Amino acid sequence: MTEAHNQAPDFSFGPKSLEERQYDWREMLALIPVRPKQKDEDMRAVAQALKTHGADFEPIFLEFAKKYGIRSHRAKWIWNKEKAESDAFEELLEQYEEAKNKKLRFSPLSAAMLEALPPSPWRMKGVFPTLGIAALYGASTAGKSFLSLEMGACIAEGSPCFERPTKAASVLIVGLEGESGYQSRVLAWQRHHGRAMPEGVGFLLQPFRLTDPQDVADLAAVCPPGCVVFIDTLNRAAPGMDENSSRDMGAVIEGAKTLQRLIGGLVVLVAHTGKDSAKGLRGHSSLFAALDAAVLVERNDESRSWKVDKAKDGRDGEAHYFRLNVVEVGIDEDGEAVTSCVVVLDEARIAPGAKPLNAIQKLAMKSFREACRISGSIDAEGNFLGINREAWRPVFYRMHVEAPSDEARRKAFERVRKELEQRGELNFDERTNIYRLGGLAGMLAEACIAKVIQQAGQPDGQRTKRDMSGAATNRTDRTAAL
Repeated sequence: MTEAHNQAPDFSFGPKSLEERQYDWREMLALIPVRPKQKDEDMRAVAQALKTHGADFEPIFLEFAKKYGIRSHRAKWIWNKEKAESDAFEELLEQYEEAKNKKLRFSPLSAAMLEALPPSPWRMKGVFPTLGIAALYGASTAGKSFLSLEMGACIAEGSPCFERPTKAASVLIVGLEGESGYQSRVLAWQRHHGRAMPEGVGFLLQPFRLTDPQDVADLAAVCPPGCVVFIDTLNRAAPGMDENSSRDMGAVIEGAKTLQRLIGGLVVLVAHTGKDSAKGLRGHSSLFAALDAAVLVERNDESRSWKVDKAKDGRDGEAHYFRLNVVEVGIDEDGEAVTSCVVVLDEARIAPGAKPLNAIQKLAMKSFREACRISGSIDAEGNFLGINREAWRPVFYRMHVEAPSDEARRKAFERVRKELEQRGELNFDERTNIYRLGGLAGMLAEACIAKVIQQAGQPDGQRTKRDMSGAATNRTDRTAAL
């Protein structure tokens, strides 16, 4: 009992004013639990404890009782009836100490606390976050595994990847498909780059099930904190899974999230597209919704490309072209060359601005920027969201005065927009029907467009709304403000 009094100088002992002591009691009572079925009993105990410090604490009791639905006349009746009990005070102190030392499961943040947090860091700038779950997906022959190896090697040594800065971290590649080919891939990478594979890259070629909690825990145990884990492929990591089942996909997502929490880093799922690649990632839609980032890998004959298909806090849609160069890595027992492939930038693709635009292309770009200024929209952070193709079309028609007919304008528009896509001047998202400016110059131009839109103003609540086709809904005419 003496020990309990020694722990309670803040609640009545020492040279404190009545107001300070009342504040201390409010702080203590805020942590005292009241049992719903024993509410009256707990209220009486609180009244007995408070009365040990005098009648001045009646207002504190009435506040406490009101919080639990006790009417004022009932609370006053309890206060007047109960007598001071030192044992009740000692028990209340014990409850307070227990509640104070109990680790809170949830820690809500205020808006001010959120604002003070540092921005979410990138592992690969504009592509992969430092923490989260991502997917790198495409058709079977798109080059996903080779691209994963290239990205992983760049991340491990902190070197730029496709001119995107990376922050160094350990990388583990879980190879569950084509395991026998990893030795040749590593040799090809080393021979092409003229140096050893970064020490921070590790390979796991044993069976692994993302849906098995023990496998997940065992894998996390060998991962350095903050590392990046590429699981190649998702299908092989969840054998027997019905990809279209929300329950089965939920188990996969939970496994990936658990692994991510345990390693405190990034989990990248290498996956396939469906039969119709235009419909995106194969399987139940809950997977794509759960991702923090997604990279789509595509192939058109020998030309390959990747683009960010989803970035919660970044920019998506810009294509990065690459080729797979064949590298000889040895001779087999029959005296024939053993080869593998490495990822190299496709310099044959025309970079934005590398070749002058012709007259119709210049007209198309001018009309595109004009359409952006008239009908474009920005999000809550002031980032330009792009423009729907059908919002661009009438502006092009109006400016293409030399065309003899609407049919000629239509053909010209379809032809030139595809040319600008191929040049990389524009990026097109088929799922949303949205166009964005391409390249670094495009990013700078979009920043200027966004600033003009901000200065001109938008109706409240219309910054990010879109119709079913993906077109921006706010159509405030800002031409006069430009």
